[in-house]
Amino acid sequence: MLKQFALGMMLASILLLAQPAQAGAFELFGVKIFGGGEETDADVIDPVPYSAELRVENDIPSLSEKLVDGSLLIRKQDQPPSGTIGLISRARDDEANLLALLFEEAYYGGTVSTLIGGRRPDQIGVTETLRLVDGKVPVAIAVSPGPEFRFGEVRLLGGDPALAQAAAAEGGLVPGDKAASRTIIEAEGAVVRTWQRAGHPFVKIAKREVIADHATRQLDVTLHIAPGPPARLGTARVEGTERMSPEFLLRQAEVPAGAPYHPKTMERIRKNLTSLDALGSVSVKVAETPGPDGLYPVIIEVSERKRRTIGAGAFYSSIEGLALQTFWLHRNLFGEAESIRVDASVGQLFEAEDLDEYDGLFSVLYSVPGFLHPRNRLDVKATALQEDTDPFQRRGVVLNTQITRKIDDYTTVSGGVSYDWARIDDAFGRNSYTLFSLPTSLKYDTRNNVLDPTSGVFAQLSAEPLVEVDSEAVFFAGDAELRGYFSVDEASRYVLAARAVVGTIAGAKLAEIPAHRRFYAGGGGSVRGYDHLDIGPRVAGFGATGGLSRVEGSLEARLKITDTIGVVPFVDAGLVTARTLFGGTDDFQIGAGLGLRYYTAVGPIRLDVAVPVNPRPGDPDFAFYAGIGQAF
Repeated sequence: MLKQFALGMMLASILLLAQPAQAGAFELFGVKIFGGGEETDADVIDPVPYSAELRVENDIPSLSEKLVDGSLLIRKQDQPPSGTIGLISRARDDEANLLALLFEEAYYGGTVSTLIGGRRPDQIGVTETLRLVDGKVPVAIAVSPGPEFRFGEVRLLGGDPALAQAAAAEGGLVPGDKAASRTIIEAEGAVVRTWQRAGHPFVKIAKREVIADHATRQLDVTLHIAPGPPARLGTARVEGTERMSPEFLLRQAEVPAGAPYHPKTMERIRKNLTSLDALGSVSVKVAETPGPDGLYPVIIEVSERKRRTIGAGAFYSSIEGLALQTFWLHRNLFGEAESIRVDASVGQLFEAEDLDEYDGLFSVLYSVPGFLHPRNRLDVKATALQEDTDPFQRRGVVLNTQITRKIDDYTTVSGGVSYDWARIDDAFGRNSYTLFSLPTSLKYDTRNNVLDPTSGVFAQLSAEPLVEVDSEAVFFAGDAELRGYFSVDEASRYVLAARAVVGTIAGAKLAEIPAHRRFYAGGGGSVRGYDHLDIGPRVAGFGATGGLSRVEGSLEARLKITDTIGVVPFVDAGLVTARTLFGGTDDFQIGAGLGLRYYTAVGPIRLDVAVPVNPRPGDPDFAFYAGIGQAF
């Protein structure tokens, strides 16, 4: 059957050779057919105002909308070009742009015709003064899409044919399917990824042949694949270090020497290093030539972050008042990413009436990544604090030593030893406690973003046996939390988020448990609309006492109105009881409200307003909360 190149391709080729660069580059089959510089907003000499209208033959709504949105002449009507030559140049560039958009939608026989004041651009002298109609030059754009093309013969030459065909099908390059140009690019990417997964790091598409048959309205595609040699990983080397030890980074990278090349292996090596806060960027690749042993060396390129950082932040709620925080961080003390962080904060500003009622904290955290094993991290933390809540006042010192082990990309387990001394004033009087405990936890986290997750789950199980030295009381605390995120649409503009928490304490009576170790609910991060820690058993004159069990839940609908503004209707509920395993007659307290989100590159800025749904005597009428990141 006689084959011929599509008329649209010929036009695009002619435009590629003959036309000047256009504002707003466009790529066809991965090749930029126009582009260069955007017209600037600087003062335009001899501006030519115009009014453009685009019509599509046999109007196809989705196609028409895309062409109108993609038309340079339409988009830049409020930015008049410089002189007649500027308008002619913009019109020519726009024709190339629209033809490329037709290719994207599988229309290879389409034509685009632009009339400026009723004439084709090539019929107008570049120095000619154009006639204005109602103060503007009329510009008419006529698009005839022609027939939609389907893929005809698809051939992939070079390497394993079965592997190539499977990769092409994964990318959507299937005979009989709509022959969109972007599908060819996606299929090429699928072919490359397939060969990389088969151990060929240097695979590439050596040549592409695309032929349009107008008689059959089919697009025949031939891809010539150059798989390159298979590779096994050899020794690794680190480049770009300044103060960090390359030997330490090699240990942390855990390069599996002798293993076949695989993209997941390379990504795992990269993630092993990006988990180090001292590094700013990490890239991992294999050398283009093998070593004497036939293995391909692994090249790790890194850049180091600034060693020291100082930061500050603020939090405010109408219930808890204003809190200020600051920290100092040193990321690389001795060359192996050891860090020390000093935090200080003060809270209840404008709420406290004397010094004893302020919240205050000072802590020092020393962290050692790669402790005894590349996947371990040792944390040693000392904290001195004072907190004043309605349920209790606390002054204390806490010393924690913990080792965290990374099991895989999503799972971590931790365990350690804790010393906790506290002087507590609460409904049971003033008491001092000295606790020793063995806190352990298991965490599973597949969230795609910590501050603004749109998919994944977060689950955590905590268990802690404790002994109180003075009373010799021995008890056990367990807690579990689950969060889930589900995107309703592909662009994640509408997200459902849910959270559930359960916990219990066994082995001791309520009065034997230090107040800060009991369970509470209410306030920001819990049941919004209620006072901080105010849900649960109460004692007249003292407020909530805390409990031995709790159940909490939250549901949010995160709805983006624009790219930067969103609203979040939500409902929270919480139950705290004075008995182990959720016994008692306490009721769930429910809060509901509406949040406003302003999305930034750092994360969403959050403002929530909530009211108690079933208020008790003394509960607030409403409360609002502000912060950075989603509520959970």
